Amino acid sequence: MDSVPVHKCLSCGKVHVGDVPHNIKTCNAASSPSTAEHNWERGKLEDVLPVVESFHLYDRVGRAVSHEERLLVDRIPAIVELCVQAGVDLHEYPTRRRTFPVYNVSGRIIDYEKRFPKDDFSGKDIDEFGFWEKRERRSRNTQSNNLLSNDLQECAVQGMSAWEEMRSGAVKLMQKYAVQTCGHCLEVQVGPKGHRVRQCQAFKHQMRDGQHAWQEATVDDLVPPVYVWHVPKKSYENTPLSDKLKMYYGKLPAAVELFAQAGAKVSEQYSSLMREDVAVPTMDEEKLVV
Repeated sequence: MDSVPVHKCLSCGKVHVGDVPHNIKTCNAASSPSTAEHNWERGKLEDVLPVVESFHLYDRVGRAVSHEERLLVDRIPAIVELCVQAGVDLHEYPTRRRTFPVYNVSGRIIDYEKRFPKDDFSGKDIDEFGFWEKRERRSRNTQSNNLLSNDLQECAVQGMSAWEEMRSGAVKLMQKYAVQTCGHCLEVQVGPKGHRVRQCQAFKHQMRDGQHAWQEATVDDLVPPVYVWHVPKKSYENTPLSDKLKMYYGKLPAAVELFAQAGAKVSEQYSSLMREDVAVPTMDEEKLVV
């Protein structure tokens, strides 16, 4: 992002990747001017890769987090919580591993470890709440050796590969480990059921007492892609995208667009979004387009 600038609208939060912000009038904020023009500022990493958090569960088949426990249970990135429940062991986020299977019979959980607890030491001396008090603070300067390359294109290729691997891996894990999302807001809970925290702020949430309407989540709920206008060619980098030609521009996830402008190759799965089969006319050719 130091080499490829990212801009964010102060009014509506829309994101643009590129040296020059676009002039497409799509700002829909209530405080925006009548011309619907964006008010740009320099964006941050969270604008390209938004973090969706979930309550960390010590026992994924145990009872759901109640409203009174909302400040006691730690919240971590949902993609990390999915990996932890799938088998990744993190010292700062302990979780219970079972040696006996758990069955769901007519909506009732049957846990055979409670009936035969002879070899169950997974929860010994572990506090289910307050993980942040024991968490080891890692240095912010700690970085992976694979991302310390000075070659911008090499970093972009590695980032594109990591992005695709993360999303494809999340899809495979979600086929085995359930993830829930609210049908009214963007809340996500990793686990077979949602929590009971009454914090939904969607439309008419007063009628539901702030309760969420849980349903099966998709990978876009877990790793939300922020779609931005795609800069089609290098010749357009120094010229802002025009509002009159917006019907000819394609879109890409902000992370993919960032890596693409840094030199990485975009996979074929995004070819339809990029609209590479559409020739963007110049301003003097617009009236000639049928």
